[in-house]
Amino acid sequence: MKKLVLYTAVASTVIGCSTPNETSETIVKEIITNTDESGDELASLNVDSLVTEINAKRTAIEENLKAPVTISTANLREKVKQKWEKIDFYVSNNEVIRIKTYPYKGISSRTEEFYLEAKQVILAVIEDNGAGERGKAKEEIDKLYYYHNGEFLKEVNKETKSEYAIKKSDAEELLSEVKEYLEIYTNRDKK
Repeated sequence: MKKLVLYTAVASTVIGCSTPNETSETIVKEIITNTDESGDELASLNVDSLVTEINAKRTAIEENLKAPVTISTANLREKVKQKWEKIDFYVSNNEVIRIKTYPYKGISSRTEEFYLEAKQVILAVIEDNGAGERGKAKEEIDKLYYYHNGEFLKEVNKETKSEYAIKKSDAEELLSEVKEYLEIYTNRDKK
């Protein structure tokens, strides 16, 4: 009930201040999208500024990548093994800064990339055709999930068809995947 009151109060305030090009519904959706489960507003953060900063970090990571550590999924748990053929880990200063998953050839061309800073995901990139060159412009990418301090911040989705999944749950699942991938990397040489 607290959230409903918060949304109503915010919506009432915002509706009176909207610009001619923005509908109150769009503004309210943006506020709700940027509000976490506890009702604390992520909207108080400058989301656009954080997204710009994260995009710059992605570019810097891409420009300085060394050869990856590739791990086959053959000996991993079934869900990972069925979904991905291999996982590439890019490391700088003994810390994983980028992870990319690759599907089996002939089954899919969808890839997932994760950019990390201080062992936390800052960006997840989903490409339906991710086998091409790395470092694509964000406008060429199918889905981008931005994170700040371990929390989902914003999604950018270039697909025009409707999706019926809960976006925050997709973002949380990606965080869970990265945690597992980091454990795989840490335990790669242990038997």
